[in-house]
Amino acid sequence: RYRSRVPGAVCRRKNRTLLLRAVNYGARVSVNGVEVAAVKGMFRRLHVPVPLDPFDLDVLVEPPPNFGINATKDCGWKYCGQGGSHDLAKDGPVMQAALGWDWVQAVPDRNTGLWDKVQLFEHDGELLRDVFVRTQVLLHPGGLADALIAVEAEAGPPGLIWRVKHHEGKAWDVEGKICISQCARQERALLRNAKLWWPWQYGEPWLYTLQVWQGKRLLLEQFFGIRSAEVYYEPRTNGPAFKINGKRIFLAGANWIMTDHLLRFASDAHRYEDEVRLMKAAGANLLRVWGGGIAERPEFYAACDKLGMLVYQEFWMTGDNNGPQAGDYSWPLEHSVYIDNVKDTVLLLRGHPSLFWWGGGNELYPAHRSPLSDINVAMREFIKERDGSRPYIQTSALLQQMHTYDPQNVTVALSVDDGPYAAQPPGEFFMRNPALRFTIYANRSGLKPFPLSINPEVGGPNWPTLAGFRKFTLCEQAPRRNGWRLHEDLSFHAFESFTIDMTKNRLNYSNDYPRTEIDPIYDLFASNPIALDLETYVRRANLVQYVQYRELFEGYLEHQWSWYAGVLLWKGQTPWPSLRGFLYDWYLETNAAHAGMRTALQHLDHVQVSLQCSSGAAAVSRINRGWVAAPETEVVVTMYSLPGGAEALRQECWSRALPPEEVAGLCSLRWPEPEGTYLLRLQHRGHVLEHLLSDPCNDKALVPAMDYRNLDESSISLTTTVLAGSTNNSHSAVVSNPTNKVALLVHLRLFNASGREVLPVWWSRDYFNLLPGESLTVTWPGPAGSVVPTGFNVQEALAPEGCKQGCKQPVGGSSHYV
Repeated sequence: RYRSRVPGAVCRRKNRTLLLRAVNYGARVSVNGVEVAAVKGMFRRLHVPVPLDPFDLDVLVEPPPNFGINATKDCGWKYCGQGGSHDLAKDGPVMQAALGWDWVQAVPDRNTGLWDKVQLFEHDGELLRDVFVRTQVLLHPGGLADALIAVEAEAGPPGLIWRVKHHEGKAWDVEGKICISQCARQERALLRNAKLWWPWQYGEPWLYTLQVWQGKRLLLEQFFGIRSAEVYYEPRTNGPAFKINGKRIFLAGANWIMTDHLLRFASDAHRYEDEVRLMKAAGANLLRVWGGGIAERPEFYAACDKLGMLVYQEFWMTGDNNGPQAGDYSWPLEHSVYIDNVKDTVLLLRGHPSLFWWGGGNELYPAHRSPLSDINVAMREFIKERDGSRPYIQTSALLQQMHTYDPQNVTVALSVDDGPYAAQPPGEFFMRNPALRFTIYANRSGLKPFPLSINPEVGGPNWPTLAGFRKFTLCEQAPRRNGWRLHEDLSFHAFESFTIDMTKNRLNYSNDYPRTEIDPIYDLFASNPIALDLETYVRRANLVQYVQYRELFEGYLEHQWSWYAGVLLWKGQTPWPSLRGFLYDWYLETNAAHAGMRTALQHLDHVQVSLQCSSGAAAVSRINRGWVAAPETEVVVTMYSLPGGAEALRQECWSRALPPEEVAGLCSLRWPEPEGTYLLRLQHRGHVLEHLLSDPCNDKALVPAMDYRNLDESSISLTTTVLAGSTNNSHSAVVSNPTNKVALLVHLRLFNASGREVLPVWWSRDYFNLLPGESLTVTWPGPAGSVVPTGFNVQEALAPEGCKQGCKQPVGGSSHYV
């Protein structure tokens, strides 16, 4: 219960309105002891007219009525599924993950309360609400475009005028009258030579400013972007694909849950921008806001608008709780409440150009039962009528329902399956539908191999840095092989083993078969004790996840527009200190998985080692994800032996000019020796991409491409010199390797003058490798400080005075998280 004495109005307006932007689950609002308004559902705003004079405010918040039982390890499968006892799904518009999932514990109070902004507006006439710029892109030959613009609002005073300033001068400005509450006829204006909003790698995410005037008084300014969004059937991949502004785009991104499991950053614009920027730094062009989480906040979408990040927003249903896997198809019970929350969410978020499409929910099937028909029809029709600027797709995946899957009906299902979620032999990622290809499907309907144009969830295990791990636990015990005899702290924080299934000849298997399992943290290195110390485990885990996540994305890139139109990592971030599913931890420090993904996706014109072996050799491939031809170029591959760094191979490949969206094999590639890992450097067009791989074609290896027995794990010391002076708040440091061994996966930490760690840091290079005698200059924007190198075989220097290793209070580069 929230009680407050609200002071009188100060702006000399005629009206005041209180806004509760989000409440969980229900709220009753009283003014001066009289109940005046109520709301139900976690994603429904409440606007309450309140007096101009001082008044007593009383907000009584009620928890979800079907509170449920937490997911715990001892309660049996009935209560231990994804979403605990599943009961929260009865309530519908709620964060289902609050009951716990396999990667997070339950929230004890289910996040009951006022979990988002509370605002007080003073205004004349009716409060202007939900202003939406409806645009229609008119494409012309040569890449030019005009746009038709109309502006509408759900409520507001009459007679408002809107204006948009053109980027080329006042003579090009446009204006018109605002349509209030679905007026019969909307006025549209033609914006000539419009600048379109583009995803970050493909152009500028241009944002115009809309001004709303009431006479001579400026009432509102808000950003908007002009772009078109389309889902269509792609015959080459036999499934859905997407176009933006008339151009098809290969989607490479990650699943997003929320910034914090307790929703403490729900209106923190700095936190949102930091996290979206970290996803962008990993190379993602799309974030999927998963249906077991929340309707993300306007601050999240503002960051995505600014940074050119596409978003796929799902509503709040999952197959884990709404019928097919557990729970019941009849949930949610109150359909009108659910639909009301959907409609308000659409009105809240529809103005953001980054919002690429709406999704009905996660893994809902069969299509005729989930979502429930009246809810599904209501969502689809409301989005078409009141948004109209993006598609609606009913479910992320039908989960192997081949007999009902029609790949040409692209608004029913994004895919027919998702996964896998475990570590794989690196070469498996280059096979069609990695790991899923072994699964038996009931009635494949002749689809062999089955089409998976866009995989909405695929991923594997993760681990933080040593400092990151020590920020949230006192446990110093590393996991045993395959997660045996796991410490309770590791179990609580959702540890997932890195075990790789190397079973041979397992086509058309069920889950009941004798397995050959390899734990790469233990089995692939020369030292193979019964139990590792924590520091060694962390270093090995980061090497393994670097290779896993890089090969995951490079395997999908190898077959862009032939097998695939997109792939989304499960998952990109974690809303609490977890040991599962993240590219950076809750404190915003990246791990080596982030670096692996970044290396695969940072350039639209990319070269990589293809792990599809032919006659005992791998290959060098070139992938052009861009919309223009990539010029002819020379690609130089150099291999260095480890641990000493002697040059073992140098090979030059020539690439012809590569047409847009094409893939080309350039040359075969053989390892100097079949055993042991090499440092690879691939050079082309001024870029140098590094990799750590053993021979992927050595079938005698326990796991081809991951033979680490030659690595020397004894630590070396690097030197760092912070250069004096800075420009534009940019700083530089030189990192040098004075030893006779290669420094592997060098990761940097930054400490300010008080000895507190700065996070996040936007390093120009991170998780890099240094040959003996080699130096690298690294730059970063933001605060100056002391640079401390760590790495696979790098001895971490003592942190500055005042902060022990693993300091628990990082300081944000753009905001503070304590």
